[in-house]
Amino acid sequence: MEKIVFEKRVKKFQELLRQKKIEVAMFRDSYSFIYFTGVKWDPPAIMIPAEGEPIIFAIEEEIDELRENTWIDKIVSYRDVKTLINNVHKNVDKAIIGFNLDIDASALLYDMFSKIHARKKVVDVHQLLMKLRMFKDKEEIEYIKKAGEIAVIGMKAALDAIRDRVKEYEIAAEAEYKMKKAGADETFIYVNSGGPRVHARPRDRVVNDYVLIDLMPSYKGYFYDMARTIILKPDRRREEALKAMEEMQIKLSEFLELDNVFNKVESKIFELYKSYGFENEYLYGFGHGVGIRYEETPILTIVPGDRMKQVKPNMVISAGHAPLSSKELGTIKIEDTHIIMEDGSSERLIDFPLIPEL
Repeated sequence: MEKIVFEKRVKKFQELLRQKKIEVAMFRDSYSFIYFTGVKWDPPAIMIPAEGEPIIFAIEEEIDELRENTWIDKIVSYRDVKTLINNVHKNVDKAIIGFNLDIDASALLYDMFSKIHARKKVVDVHQLLMKLRMFKDKEEIEYIKKAGEIAVIGMKAALDAIRDRVKEYEIAAEAEYKMKKAGADETFIYVNSGGPRVHARPRDRVVNDYVLIDLMPSYKGYFYDMARTIILKPDRRREEALKAMEEMQIKLSEFLELDNVFNKVESKIFELYKSYGFENEYLYGFGHGVGIRYEETPILTIVPGDRMKQVKPNMVISAGHAPLSSKELGTIKIEDTHIIMEDGSSERLIDFPLIPEL
C-alpha cells in the first residue's frame, strides 16, 4: 500500500484521540502495527500521539531493515527491555495515555505499562481503533480477495487429499503447503471428521463419514475465512444441514439489510435453520469481522455488545462461523467471507462452490 494510505489512518486515529482527550496511545500487538505501518514485525511497539508523528521502538540491529519497509521516519532503538521501557517513558509526558486492549492483548505488557505510568491515567483505546478497522478501504479489500484466492487453492488441495485412510492432519498439511507456496504469510487450519468440535485442530485421526475443512490464510497481513463440509457417506440429516447452510449463504444478502443490527440478522438466520428443524443444533453467533485478524470486530460470537452494531458499507463479514453441531451430526459448517456494498447488498468476495464435489 502507498504511504498516503497509512498517513490517513494515523490522522483519522489522531482525530479520535483528540475527541476523547487522550494525548497519546501505545500499541504492542502485531495487528495494530501492521495497520499503521504496513509491516508485520516482532516485537511490535508503536506510539501514536494525538499531535505529531508516530514513533516506532525497535531493536537497534533491526532498524535498517525496518526503515526499508515502513513509511514512519521516527524509530527509537533499544538493546534490552530496560532501555525500551526508559525510551517509552521519555516519550510519554502526558496525563492521559491510551493502550490497546485487544482480545489477545498481553496482560503482562499492559500490567507493566500501567505500573511504569502509575501517576498517569491509562485508558483502553481498542474501540477507537476498531471504529477505523471495521471498515475496509479498497486496498484492504484487494488483499482480502487475494487471501481468498489462496484459500481456494488450499481448499482444492484439501479436497484432493481426501482418500481412504487419510488422517485429519494430512489433509491440513496438504492445504498448508499449497497456501504457503501460493503466497500466504500465515495460515490457520481446522479439520474435523467425527464428533462435535467447533474449533477443530487437526488430529491423528482417520477421516470417516464426513470432513469439515476451515481455512484462514492471510496475504500481506489480511485474512480470508472459508469453510466447507464434505459428506463422504450418505446421511440424510447431514445433507439437510448442508442444504440449510447453503441457503443461508445464498440469502445472506437480503438478511444483511443496511443499518439493521446484527442481532436481527441472527434472528433471521435462526428462523431459517429452525424451518429445517435445526433450532437445537445451532450455535449462536453467525459471524465476525475479517481483516488483519481472521476474527475481529464485530465479533458476534463472544462479544454480546457487538451484536447491537449496525450493518454498514465496507464491512467485511465472515458468515457461517456458527455451525450446526450435535453428537448426531458432528459439526457441519459452510462459512465464507462477504463484503457489504454501498447500497446495502452483500456478496461473497470469492466464488467457490458452497457444496464442492470430490
